[in-house]
Amino acid sequence: MKVLIVNVNLAVDKTVGVGRLEAGRIYRVKDALTLPGGKGVNVARALKTLGLKAVIAGFTGGHNGRWLEEKISEEGFTGLLTRHAAGESRVCYSVVDALGCSTDFNEEGPAVPREAQARFLKKLAAAAGGFAAAAVCGRASKGLKKTFYSRLTHAFKKAGCFVTFDTGGGALKEGLAAGADVVKINKSEFEEISGTGFSGKNAVQFFEKYSPRGLKALMVTDGPHASAAVSQFGRWEIRPPRLKALKSPVGAGDSFMAGVIYGFMNGLAFEAALKLAAGCAASDCLSLGAGIISRKEALAFSDLVKIKCCPTTFYPTRHGVFLRPVPVWREKFLSPSNSLFPQGYPDLKKAKG
Repeated sequence: MKVLIVNVNLAVDKTVGVGRLEAGRIYRVKDALTLPGGKGVNVARALKTLGLKAVIAGFTGGHNGRWLEEKISEEGFTGLLTRHAAGESRVCYSVVDALGCSTDFNEEGPAVPREAQARFLKKLAAAAGGFAAAAVCGRASKGLKKTFYSRLTHAFKKAGCFVTFDTGGGALKEGLAAGADVVKINKSEFEEISGTGFSGKNAVQFFEKYSPRGLKALMVTDGPHASAAVSQFGRWEIRPPRLKALKSPVGAGDSFMAGVIYGFMNGLAFEAALKLAAGCAASDCLSLGAGIISRKEALAFSDLVKIKCCPTTFYPTRHGVFLRPVPVWREKFLSPSNSLFPQGYPDLKKAKG
């Protein structure tokens, strides 16, 4: 069973390290890391390290687009790529200082012509039946029709795909309305779409709003601070391991997403998948370049992740979704018939081989 990663706004990612970044100075950089990028490509890269190859779908244009097509193939990925003649695929620059603080300059990229959008949607609708899961990741390209993401989600759902989203703004709203199964976003993206501050209570309320549409789990990451996860069986607080050193946090959220997808595809219990996801994010922070992780590190860090289960009181909602006392919902969640992951729930250690 395969995974499809949709990253419409692909990019040439350039990352450089400097001792200290100061405005107005000229920096002569000895080595720059240049890779195909975009959140979805980063997810696919981390998934590959975990042992699961994904197919990457997106738009390419110009000389940069040809470079992306070549390099995506060289990394061992199959691409469902749609070319257009509306301009060059974007370039994104990250300058990381000695403390691991990244300053990013991200081009918007060209507006995608309607004709190319139609070809892309037709191509993905035809291919959707060959995938068990589809992940829609990253910033939307300019020029996309208002219904682009809803049509994409409906096509995946019709084909029986498990659909995850890691986007923001209008793209995420369309995906949620069309029945996305899982949403993984960061704190700022959550606050933008919810109109509220990030807290466990607000995450529950947001989940309650969209669960009637089909949302099965919500995850909100917050850098080195505790992340939150909500499903119909409860709420979790995920505390990542402390890192003694930090190379670059860019791409950590994408590696978190990779851990979630890997968990789904390998039948891990929800808590085990969350631990693996946080372990992948921690490993990403130790590398220069997004989506670059060590499988051994990720699994070791996953053992250090602390998960707090809450609430501990019965909590009925308007739509009949219940967050039950811990012993009850834990028992239900870990049963094969009620698990978020229908393949079952082998112990995480069994997936380490």
